[in-house]
This record gives sequence, C-alpha cells and structure tokens, in this order.
Amino acid sequence: MEGEAKAPLDRWADWLLRGRQRGLSEAQAKRLASSLHRLRNRTMRDARIRAGQRVLDVGAGTGLLTLEALRRVGSEGLVLALDISHDALRECQHQSRAEQPAGFVHTVRGDAICLPVAGGAFDAVLARSVLIYVADKAGAIRELYRVLRPGGRAAIFEPINQVADFTRRSQILDISSIQPAHDEIRAYIRGRSDHNDTMLGFDERDLVQWFVDAGFIEVELFYRHSYSRRPRRLGEITNSIRQRPNPSMLSYEEGARAVRGDAADEHLRRYVKLLRDQPSLTASAGAFVTARR
Repeated sequence: MEGEAKAPLDRWADWLLRGRQRGLSEAQAKRLASSLHRLRNRTMRDARIRAGQRVLDVGAGTGLLTLEALRRVGSEGLVLALDISHDALRECQHQSRAEQPAGFVHTVRGDAICLPVAGGAFDAVLARSVLIYVADKAGAIRELYRVLRPGGRAAIFEPINQVADFTRRSQILDISSIQPAHDEIRAYIRGRSDHNDTMLGFDERDLVQWFVDAGFIEVELFYRHSYSRRPRRLGEITNSIRQRPNPSMLSYEEGARAVRGDAADEHLRRYVKLLRDQPSLTASAGAFVTARR
C-alpha cells in the first residue's frame, strides 16, 4: 500500500547499501567506488572468465563481482550469486535487471562453509572479502575446490587485517584526556562485534597453505601493502568515526552515543581535536589468490 513503511534491511545489506558510505561526501563515495572497482577488475582478470562459462560468486553481496561476471559469460553462460543475506541478493537481482535487461542472475541463499551446489559444477569461483567472516576458512576453501570442475579457477581477494590492527595498536597517541571514556567506548564496540577473531586470525601465508591443502594444483598470491604517516584531514577523521568498519561492527560515533549519551558530542569533539593534533599512522594490506583445480 502507498505510504506503507518498508521492512528494515538485514545487517549485511544495510551495511553494503548504507553503513560503509555513512558520513562520506560525494567525492569520497566516488573514491570508495573506484577502489572497489579496482578490486573487482583484478579479481575478474585473475579468474579469466570467458563467454559461455558457469561462474559462482560466493558472498556476492549486492553484486559487485556478479554483474561483471554476467557481462563476461554472455547469454550462453550462467552466473550464480550466493550470499547469506536475502536482502543483498534481492538488490543484486534488481541491479542486474537495471543494467542488463537481457541477462539473468541466478541467486541462492547459503553459507560459504557448505555451498548448496553440486560438485564440479562451475568453471570459475569468485569471492571478495568473504573469508574474514568465516570461522572455518580452510573448510570454505575446500568447498571452493569441491564445486569447481577439473581445470577450473578460483579467484579471491581478502584483506589482511592483522596489518591495520597492529599499526593502530602501535601508534603512540596521547588520549589520556578522554580516558576512561574512550576505553569504555572501544570495549562497548568490541563486545558487539561478531567477527573480531575471524578477521584477525590469519595472514596471506595461511591463505596459500589452505589452498594447497585443499588440493589445488596451482596457487598464486599477489600481496599488497600500503603505509602512510601524515596529519589527517578533518574530513578523513570525521568519516573514520562515522563509518561502520564491517556489517557487524558499530561506528565509533555510534558507540560513543550509546556509552556517553548526552555527553557524546563533547567527547567526539575532543577526540577529533586529538586526532587532528597528532600524526597518524595508517596501514592496510590485502591478498589476491588465484588457484587452479
């Protein structure tokens, strides 16, 4: 009915469509989109997808990889988008109809650890930033092996979050003026995140070993690492405290408002000033893995 409120999105779709862009300016949102497209293009290049192939996108979300795979396989191929989020898959289908009316994306709700598809059914399997949410990563990679035909290729990208976490912890920032409130906010946020351990408990060497152990006959790794030490711009700081780092994690601002209530605005003002007045270390790393069955 007209005027009827829409049902809220599940947390995965909400983050993909709203949470990770929260607080970004138009220019910043465009830079985020460009970064995601670069990840997509590298993953697609590694997968070597051709017309007529059958492709599985594991953890497809709203279709970043799926839609590009659909363009490449053409009308004779097939693309199956798999995700645990029904709302994200619905958005994926909506985008596929909007961008490629002649194409068709098949979707299935499922978990990476137990793919609901037959063994040997696909020529290529794709995944981007999926294993960071999976406890049994070796088991998920065995599933990629199982559903590929002999000679098929897996192409994935995973952030290596240990690098960013170590750099953040190694910074010597004087935040004594906002403690213990800052520590309470961080503890509140950590206590409500479901994936702290799964995001940090591995690195690129583990990824390679898991693919080897799964039985892949060729495994290649491309590792990237970036580091900077410089003063942060005000816009960067405000964005960093407003954005949700992942679907199961609150932003710093949300944590502050939950913990500090009416005093949150003053705390956030002081926190932003501290970050502006002190140099910032930032680092990130990621691994592209390509494997042939």
